Amino acid sequence: MLKATAGMIGTLSCGMRHGTRGKKGGIGQPMTKVRQRASLPVDAVKLALEREHQKREDIKPIELLKVALSAYLAFTFNEDDASATGGKTPRESTDSAALRRGTQAAVDRLLFNANYWRAAYESRVFDACTQPENAQLCLQALSVWTAHTLKLNTLSPDEAVATFERFCPPFALNRRRGSHNRDRAGKGPLPDFKRAIGQIAAAGSEPDSSLEALRVLLDTMEAEAVAYETLGTESSLTALFDILPAWCLQNRIELVSGAWWDDCAVMSAIIDALHARFVELDFGVAVCQYFLESCYEALDAYHRDLSSEPCPWSEFSVPELIAVIREERERQPSFETDGYTSNLPTWLISKEQLIWNIWVCALYGPASARPLLVDSPDLLASQGYAGKTDVITELAQTSFLRYTTDRIASQTDQEYASFASLPPDLRDSSIAYISSIHSKLETLGYEVLPAGSCYPERCVAAFTASEVECLAILEHRRWLRERQKAGWRYSTTKDVERKRSPYLVPWEELPDRAKEWNRSAVCSIPSLLASVNLSVVK
Repeated sequence: MLKATAGMIGTLSCGMRHGTRGKKGGIGQPMTKVRQRASLPVDAVKLALEREHQKREDIKPIELLKVALSAYLAFTFNEDDASATGGKTPRESTDSAALRRGTQAAVDRLLFNANYWRAAYESRVFDACTQPENAQLCLQALSVWTAHTLKLNTLSPDEAVATFERFCPPFALNRRRGSHNRDRAGKGPLPDFKRAIGQIAAAGSEPDSSLEALRVLLDTMEAEAVAYETLGTESSLTALFDILPAWCLQNRIELVSGAWWDDCAVMSAIIDALHARFVELDFGVAVCQYFLESCYEALDAYHRDLSSEPCPWSEFSVPELIAVIREERERQPSFETDGYTSNLPTWLISKEQLIWNIWVCALYGPASARPLLVDSPDLLASQGYAGKTDVITELAQTSFLRYTTDRIASQTDQEYASFASLPPDLRDSSIAYISSIHSKLETLGYEVLPAGSCYPERCVAAFTASEVECLAILEHRRWLRERQKAGWRYSTTKDVERKRSPYLVPWEELPDRAKEWNRSAVCSIPSLLASVNLSVVK
């Protein structure tokens, strides 16, 4: 997949703020600091990322995203619009106003989705109230984290992930600080909102119709909270996998409705910055490349399919949308690559993948990039693919366990107890082996197909002795090229840290026990593929 074109990405065209020498003829007077000035949003983002990178070498990927979004929002902020209220209470919450200005704390809350309930219901709260002051009171109650700085820059990567998982799915009751009972009478966005409605009712500052509209909103939030609590029994990312497309369809919270997603040049700058940082953090060349290609595929598809037409799903509730998404995914199992059916907008799959790949990968790393191609023979057929996802990783783990068993059987010391304990480059090597199966089988005239998709007599359960020898030699040659390209060199003893191995020799010179490891690995290919419902076919 080709990267975005130069025209799409945009060019950096920065002006200079000229300094002066003070009074006329004032030789020796200090000049004002010369600083580049952005002329486009993408310029502002690139300059901010460059300055931050110069200041800090240990910056986290999620902080790069924060810096980029803060710069974008600060550049696009219009002071005239912000002050055009004529002295009246603005129809905007404090949290929303701070985010429009691009303040660091507000962007922290955005990336953790901490004030979700405020973002999702702000416009509806203002519509329900006749007095903007009452709407502000309600939104202040829903914005429970506006007064608490999350300080993303002080968190370790693990702490950042833990904080994200606290707010995903969004919670209605803060069980850490509030009541231990489960009647929502404690502290949190929804209990505080309920109390705010009570205060407004006691003051008599809203008509009954407005109070009823606010109570309907509370009931809607309660139903949504129940749906989130049900998803909360799963992992945060599993829950987000179902929630994110629903949020995209509603298009209410800034996390998905932000104008930066529609700015191709800004998105390209962010993608490139994240990719470069992942490479610096040694995530592995293959997985970083897959992240880059996945992001640009999603970006290109989103901007190709983007429509100005109003989305007919925007007024549906989140629980209703989650049910629709699940139904569509059951109807279209290949939705990750083929999109949803015509019932849903064509841009949906690419937008949710774009947001996921940038937001989630900034926290969890590039290995989380979508599409997550589940049980797809195309994954094995993709030349050079080594993404650490789903069926590929599952096969690599299974293959590693079998390799470990063979090493133990041959009374050879086992250096690593599990697949997870392997160094990143060795995990990449295991994944690359799985990805190479298709090309090796093609040499023998075989292909990989879903189990049950052809006549049984075409399926191969075992290779002949000559086929095993051929596949073993091909695998060793592939491994030899891969290791040499990665900087490994021959040595009589193995040293992983110095990248030395006694097996970096031609097949003919390979010790017999190492040849047997290769033969055993290729012998197990049919059963290995069968474990994920794939077959070797003539």
